Amino acid sequence: MIKTINIYGYHPIKEAISSKYIKVLIVFINKYREKKYNFLINNLYLKKIPIKILNKDKFNKIINRTKIKNSQGIVANITFIKDFSLKDIILKKNKNLIILILYNITDTKNIGSIIRTSACFNVDFIIIPNNYYIYNTKIIKISSGAIFKIPICRVKNIEKSIKSLIKNNIKIISITEKGDTNIKNYFKVNKLSIALILGNEETGIPQNILNMSIDKVYIPINKKNISSLNVSIACGIILYEIYTNL
Repeated sequence: MIKTINIYGYHPIKEAISSKYIKVLIVFINKYREKKYNFLINNLYLKKIPIKILNKDKFNKIINRTKIKNSQGIVANITFIKDFSLKDIILKKNKNLIILILYNITDTKNIGSIIRTSACFNVDFIIIPNNYYIYNTKIIKISSGAIFKIPICRVKNIEKSIKSLIKNNIKIISITEKGDTNIKNYFKVNKLSIALILGNEETGIPQNILNMSIDKVYIPINKKNISSLNVSIACGIILYEIYTNL
């Protein structure tokens, strides 16, 4: 994992400041935004986080150096306090966890939206492949800083990780249009720790992973109009269904 990264925008930085998993090293603010961010600035002082209020030219030098667009006049340098592992999930397996497994989802907009929705509906962990470069400025911005709210577990091998979850009595559920179980009322009777698998935007979830799932759940839609849902929209529907049946 990257140890430090520059992030930008009011909401991502606000969430980073309040995160248990992030340490904000310094915040740069464009002087013309100083009054607008007065509440945030006071919070930074209370938390003893260094701040630099810069004139337009000096602030733009930072923007140009980091190639940031639409910074909203605020940039922060952050570091990560903790890396999460599968062991962190297994230690909490008896607490009715909601886990998301992102299998080869590649679109940054989808990833950012899924993370933001996950924070809204109390997802406990997100599992992603180790080679995902998830902490980039686009995903952070699209997630509106929610990426700093949810423990993200990066694993070398998704299949082995799923097998480990199964051994620890976590139910594996694939979300797929090829499923045979309707989402309606499904989560009223399935309230144990669950791991939901979301697949690639084009190819979905491979058969070997589907075979490892205890259930394959689908969202009923009018296929006369369109054949499938965007993966981030499907994620939102599923998580809302779980949230309203807790």
